Amino acid sequence: MDEGNVPKKPVTRISACVIGAGISGLATAKCMQDAGISCIVTERSDEVGGLWTFREKVPFGVMRCTHINVSKHNYCFSDFPFPDDVPDYPHHSHMSKYIVDYAKHFKITEMIRFQTEVKNVEKKDGEWHVTTVKVEEDGKGGYIRSDEELIIAKYVAIATGHHAKPSVVKFEGQETFKGEIIHSVDYKDPVTNRMVGNRVLVVGIGNSAVDVATDCASVGRCKEVHLSTRSGAWIVPNYVFGFPVDHYSCRAFLWLPWKFANMILERVIIMIYGHPNTWKLNPKMKALQTQPTVSPTLIHLIQRGYIQMHSNIRNMDGKTVNFTDGTSAEVDHAVFCTGFNIDLPYLSDDVKSKVLEEGTNKIKLYKNVFSPELDHTLAFIGFLQPASGGLLSMCETQARWFVELCKGNIELPPQLTMYSAINEDQEDCDKRYYASARHTIQKDPIVYCDEVASFFGAKPEIWRHPTLAWKLLLGTCGSAQYRLQGPHKWNKAHQTVKSIPVTDLMHYSGLFLVLLVLFMAVFVYRMLSCIF
Repeated sequence: MDEGNVPKKPVTRISACVIGAGISGLATAKCMQDAGISCIVTERSDEVGGLWTFREKVPFGVMRCTHINVSKHNYCFSDFPFPDDVPDYPHHSHMSKYIVDYAKHFKITEMIRFQTEVKNVEKKDGEWHVTTVKVEEDGKGGYIRSDEELIIAKYVAIATGHHAKPSVVKFEGQETFKGEIIHSVDYKDPVTNRMVGNRVLVVGIGNSAVDVATDCASVGRCKEVHLSTRSGAWIVPNYVFGFPVDHYSCRAFLWLPWKFANMILERVIIMIYGHPNTWKLNPKMKALQTQPTVSPTLIHLIQRGYIQMHSNIRNMDGKTVNFTDGTSAEVDHAVFCTGFNIDLPYLSDDVKSKVLEEGTNKIKLYKNVFSPELDHTLAFIGFLQPASGGLLSMCETQARWFVELCKGNIELPPQLTMYSAINEDQEDCDKRYYASARHTIQKDPIVYCDEVASFFGAKPEIWRHPTLAWKLLLGTCGSAQYRLQGPHKWNKAHQTVKSIPVTDLMHYSGLFLVLLVLFMAVFVYRMLSCIF
């Protein structure tokens, strides 16, 4: 065909483009809408929810058994709480409905272009050119691609998250394995994956690995379940002394030196479960040096012999798997729960080099959002891993910061300041966390959100909310605390924060400290009275 006769792809001009309609993308689109910034959201699938939408045939999203491992108070949008009848730890079906309801309630669905995949993002003449292509699922886990379109926007938010590309490991002799090997992204349930009655090996000790192992050992009726871990883990229960475990993540606790806080946490875990070495979990790190692995059933199933623990894999030989601790097991299936790598295939090599350190899973972003070498017109939303609590409040805080920058209400610091902050954050991360690809973007949600929210006036200032002071110090307070003040504050934020309970342990600890301070004050007063 003559070049002059090649049809031009349709072009849409808009103020902002958000890539991805998972929780990060929806939060960003909502913030854009609040600020009066016109916005388009591109989404490759035909529905909202991202990873939280269960898909039977597509290798993406949650497993059939998945519950969130953070309580609903800390994993929710700041101005849209979960309904009261949803359990503390919602099932993925609750989560999916909640996300859909959020999108409908705030009319975000109308902004979304479904079945639209981003092929390329580049900056031309001060504007971002986002090339997209229409896609349809082929029913086999893949996509059929058709017409291209171009979106030209002043601002772009990449909200595709860091669970993008499965991290695939290779063990000696793996090519001889006679069974089936899959990554956790392909695991749905033991029936769908034809594991019922068979022997299963799960590799990894993160939350996905534990979900697969406990699923196979309980409802999956698998003949044997083996769990192999290289680094070991501290297993944290869903509830501690009757409260969701993430409710103990509060400012008072996070202000403690982390080694002292770690000592407290480890003592509590040992009181509940015994030392992890007793159950061959053998952690190589301290409890607060890694993302918590939360499970109410793993240790119970280990105690009853339904799950057998092993160290790292030494080699594979046919269906025999040999471990570095000298043990071996015959298995029919292996599920590699070995995590994900950040993947940004639509960015040019030049832009990608400014954002991502290839091969390390480290990002070169100021507060995990902006590249110092680019500008505030390109934001990365959701590229972090919560050390305690949920990701959603962190994404939403990032999105609100981005919008305030787009509106010109605030500015980013100078480039050198941003580079210095990136280096300092990385050094702190390296000192605190166990060396692993999963810890390169680790942040404590309250600490992180407080810092970022302070950039645009939304950090809850205790002196401005005296009736909530006790909760803001000793309670987790949930996402709504970041709507108490600042732009687009929510008139029900005070009521919502007040409804989230403070744990008994933190109550008593707070009272003890108050009495101790009073005692010391009286003691000092009397000493001074005697002297003078």
